[in-house]
Amino acid sequence: MLGSAAWEVQAQTPGATPAVASSDVERQYNAAFQDMLARPANLDVLFKFASLASQTGDLEGAVSALERMLLINPDLPRVRLELGVLYYRLGSYEVSRTYLEGALKSPNLPPEVRSRANQFMSEVASKERPSHFSGDLFVGWRYQSNANLGPATTNVLLFGQIASLNQQAVGTSDWGVVSSAQIRHSYDLGRQDKSAIETTFSAYVNRQFQTAVANVTLLDLSSGPRFQVFNGTFEDVSLKPFVSAGYIWVNDAPYYGSYGGGVEMGALLSDRLRNVSTVQWRRHDHTDNWYLPTNNQYRGVEYTATTGLQFALSNLVTLFATGTASRYQTDQTPAQSYSLYGLGGGMAFRFADPVLKTTLPWSVSLTVTENWWSYDAPDATIDPTAMRRQADTIASLTFAIPFDDRTTFSVTGSRFVRTATIANYAFDNNSLMFGIGWHF
Repeated sequence: MLGSAAWEVQAQTPGATPAVASSDVERQYNAAFQDMLARPANLDVLFKFASLASQTGDLEGAVSALERMLLINPDLPRVRLELGVLYYRLGSYEVSRTYLEGALKSPNLPPEVRSRANQFMSEVASKERPSHFSGDLFVGWRYQSNANLGPATTNVLLFGQIASLNQQAVGTSDWGVVSSAQIRHSYDLGRQDKSAIETTFSAYVNRQFQTAVANVTLLDLSSGPRFQVFNGTFEDVSLKPFVSAGYIWVNDAPYYGSYGGGVEMGALLSDRLRNVSTVQWRRHDHTDNWYLPTNNQYRGVEYTATTGLQFALSNLVTLFATGTASRYQTDQTPAQSYSLYGLGGGMAFRFADPVLKTTLPWSVSLTVTENWWSYDAPDATIDPTAMRRQADTIASLTFAIPFDDRTTFSVTGSRFVRTATIANYAFDNNSLMFGIGWHF
């Protein structure tokens, strides 16, 4: 007979990620697989394999083992619950509902198992509605060694001559509060190509304790239909044409509004490799204000192409790489027009929670990005003979601890170094940020 404690392994909170497999669990998984091949009708062996398969991320293997258990003995409501959970995690909500309903029909289902099945039934009903909201919120505190991204020295170029900045314009350290929100809405159109209208609203607010010139507020909205292409040939290739609009304030003064559009393509290139690529253009409408009296010289159009690859090296490690090419063309100021190219990469390592003993893995992620800027013409107000070139190196390390499937504490340390042919634009900035994120 199956021990009652064993049944607690699979049915996790909706949305939760299973604990990441260690090498010891992987060895147990391989041994359980061989045992299942030797004893395919033993319920205890089948369930042990299903449990280990779920922990190692082999959800399809777990489903196969549990469905075989029902073929041997259909009167196993807890197994039906486990299958409902697994199909929920696989995104097969209709099949999940069928198994959960089967489990709830059992008259002798323990109260805690019935409660868990009802919880997943509610989640399935939510996922099956055509209109669905989700989002991420974050609030944190950040220290920066150079909050205003100012030069390290007061000696800069002005009209080709050495000039002195006032002390407020030099790089200044400060603490600040950072908050961000991303709210997503999806409306399923009920078509075979899985088309849906996707809308994303993003907001970012940074408030410094002392350096007000570094205060930034950003609002952005994008919306468009996503649909599967090559339907029936490649099931996981999608296109999303979209329109977008946004606004940015700096030092609590209007910086620019923007609008535009583009196309995003997502593709599952293999079981472990995914690509997302985007091309877009945006019109930037800079207007003069009290803080930036010559702001309209930056008015223009931005063209950007990005691509990103994500590769699951194992259940523990994910590798990713990004590439960017951007062109900003001002209406009438060649000195502010530029081309930008960027490359980035990193990795994320997940490991089982060593302290809180949840089913949610902790993670450490490292990213490094290099950007190269090339401006079209010298800026006569800085140096009429010097062409502006600059390069950015940005590195960050993040440690994340989930408290539950919705709430995560994170700490991020980063370093931003910009080198430039003109000293006015060179700086470095070290930062440390910690805060709480909430997913819904």
